[in-house]
Amino acid sequence: MKPLSFFTALFVCLALLLASLYTVAIDPRTYARQQARLNVAERSGFSQEELLALDTAVARYMRGAGTLDEAVFSPREIAHMRDVRALMALCERVLALLAALDALGLALVFGRLRLKGFRALLRGGRWALLALVACVAILAAWAFIDFTGLFTAFHQLLFTNDLWLLSASSTLIRMFPEDFFRAMAAEIALRFALSLLALAAMGKGMSRYADTRR
Repeated sequence: MKPLSFFTALFVCLALLLASLYTVAIDPRTYARQQARLNVAERSGFSQEELLALDTAVARYMRGAGTLDEAVFSPREIAHMRDVRALMALCERVLALLAALDALGLALVFGRLRLKGFRALLRGGRWALLALVACVAILAAWAFIDFTGLFTAFHQLLFTNDLWLLSASSTLIRMFPEDFFRAMAAEIALRFALSLLALAAMGKGMSRYADTRR
């Protein structure tokens, strides 16, 4: 049961991480909050109302709804956003796959161990979390030392073209400067950490309940 508990816990953690990324990436309210903190409207030349409308349009497009205004976004920007939208669709499919694997793993664990499955998952979760946190810590250290290098490496990994290389005067770069992406990465990390804490607290509570049922 140890490998099953480990991989089930790992898939749960991966699902939480991916869900944190996805919910941040498609949320115009998160865009607006970070842009306000970074004074993006003032720096970009957009009014607050214009920036909010653009945020809403981009977020809807990322979710696969609506189109981007060709009078505002260049053909290169729209082509790049088409690639980004394809990544978001892939993210949705991977989340669905992880949810199915989580459901299967949990069914097998609890089918065999009943309430003792909570304790098995906590043990497996410790190792899964350590493995995942080690990877995240490496990326965080890289981001702290050279965020631009990490940002570039991710784009080169995720995209097969150079459409993401946009001019400083482009609408997307004015909306989403590099420090915006730093803030979004921190937001993703915070949501992931909070979801892990909530999951750990719930698992610990259920494990104690299982102990009382022996």
